[in-house]
Amino acid sequence: MKRWLPVLLGLILGAALVLISAGEQEVRIAPPGVVHNLAGPGGPVPAGSPREALAPAGAQLQPLPTLMPLAAAGFSPAPAGERRYIPILMYHYVRYVDRAADPLGYSLSVTPEQLDGQLAWLKAAGYETVRMDAVAACLHGSGPCPARAVALTFDDGYMDAYTTALPLLQRHGFVATFYIVSGFVGQPGYMGWAELRALRDAGMEIGAHSVTHPDLTTLGLEELRAQVGQSGAAIAAEIGQPVVSFCYPGGRFSDTVVAVTREAGYNSATTTIPDGPQADPFTLPRLRIAGDLSQEGFQGMVAAYLP
Repeated sequence: MKRWLPVLLGLILGAALVLISAGEQEVRIAPPGVVHNLAGPGGPVPAGSPREALAPAGAQLQPLPTLMPLAAAGFSPAPAGERRYIPILMYHYVRYVDRAADPLGYSLSVTPEQLDGQLAWLKAAGYETVRMDAVAACLHGSGPCPARAVALTFDDGYMDAYTTALPLLQRHGFVATFYIVSGFVGQPGYMGWAELRALRDAGMEIGAHSVTHPDLTTLGLEELRAQVGQSGAAIAAEIGQPVVSFCYPGGRFSDTVVAVTREAGYNSATTTIPDGPQADPFTLPRLRIAGDLSQEGFQGMVAAYLP
């Protein structure tokens, strides 16, 4: 109970509860086979919202190509007494947003000053950042598990990830994983391949976030496989590196979605579940860093996992 008290205090202080708003609802851990749906039961994501799952005009799915060798299917439990929990922080935009005009966009955004302050505190407090491929190696038992590691993730591939987040990460000597919607690359407001290669060259990891950001749980098997597999394959072909980390669009997943993600050859997949065990590398929870999360709330949230 003591472990979780700082989390509760941090969330209260920062008002960083998972959204229950026009576009996203709180996600709770459900029994196996139950779909996690951020848009609410049967509810669509609002048109024009940052989470809208519409493909650019003319985008089409192609047959599923070979992505990479299959990842290890089994999970290697940690030896008794060895800690393997690595907090995974979830970001979207790094920008200024008017809260009254765009409450959902505000919640999905942090300002450059907020991100800078959060990174500065992580560094001063002795934390190190790891990419999601390193998290997967730790959880699969094939790599080290640093004692004070935190993973930073940025969803969707917005241009401010390159113009704003990258310089701040470099200032503090940190790395992160950027989950990219492959069909949105080069569209207005999104990074192009040149920016993604620059992230790669800076030591950042490029992960996959589907082709067109649909609700994967609603797709037929063939289209599901294309959305999951083709996204990583397209990115890998452009950046010249394997893509081994996946993020479920909108946090929506089911047993079938998880199975297809494993089949595609990824080593891990992240959700939007705010808390839970990391027993399965393909249903990893993440801590949402919302626009109204205070510095004190951020520090309390991270310190609850890694005092």
